[in-house]
Amino acid sequence: ISRLVPCPSGHKRTPGGVTSSCRYDVKTSSFKLAIKGCSFECFREVQVKSCCPGYWGPDCMECPDRADRPCSSRGFCSDGLGGNGTCSCQAGFAGTACEDCAPGRYGPTCGSGTCRCVHGLCASGLNGDGRCTCFSGYRGPSCDQGKSLCCYLHLCQQNSQHLDLLSTLTMFLLSSTAKNPCLQPVCHAQASCVHTGPDQHQCACNQGYSGDGRVCMPVNPCQTENGGCSAGSARCVYHGPGKSHCECLAGFEPLADGSCSLKDACQPGSCHRNANCTTAGPGQVQSVPLPASPQLTHLSCRFKSRVFSG
Repeated sequence: ISRLVPCPSGHKRTPGGVTSSCRYDVKTSSFKLAIKGCSFECFREVQVKSCCPGYWGPDCMECPDRADRPCSSRGFCSDGLGGNGTCSCQAGFAGTACEDCAPGRYGPTCGSGTCRCVHGLCASGLNGDGRCTCFSGYRGPSCDQGKSLCCYLHLCQQNSQHLDLLSTLTMFLLSSTAKNPCLQPVCHAQASCVHTGPDQHQCACNQGYSGDGRVCMPVNPCQTENGGCSAGSARCVYHGPGKSHCECLAGFEPLADGSCSLKDACQPGSCHRNANCTTAGPGQVQSVPLPASPQLTHLSCRFKSRVFSG
């Protein structure tokens, strides 16, 4: 009997998925008949989209740094279709891709210590050793001991008086001898470097990219809320960092304002001549009988007749 029973619509029989431990019960008004038989399994193929590890969002973009070592192997990336591509760094690390130590920390594991430079610059970061370079007028391991510029230049003798130069002159002398970090490739290739002071700089990602400037990732507008496109009538198409456009789905047509409208699917002959044709959905039509007309079917009209004998 099971051979006569088909699988549900859209399903197929599982090869070899047949068992003989089943029984069919046929009930009538007077008796119940048990018939031995066999059962079979059915399956249906379902396509499920998912991102590989190290990729995130609807378009499965690469996580910061690289997909094969997301977050520089020092953190965890929010990957998958529902992820946002951000890194949660391990303790002591920071940055878009966990590429550097957190502010004030230094050493290969960012756990060698915390910088304590009161009036100076600290050699922080993965390659730093925590040493302080004091601003002019300060000294000591932590640059916390004041010293006038006159005495710093050995211009004052014991028991003599001196005048401190203006702080602006101090900073001028310091900046004139300090190097400009922006002369070296300290920022990402898609970032600009701004010299902010003696041995100091800031990196900023270029338009179309996001990150801390040391790591810049391309911005895909389609990754968030379908890029502003209507999910029911359009899809977002990515075509470069920070660039995208909306493309109407099948059955829709573009309007002047950039939105998409349901396209008229009615064609000559779609419905009977005694019915009005309306578009029910993308590529779908629905026939609406005219008032006081006989009952209509979808594609044809038929008169219902009854024969009376008397």
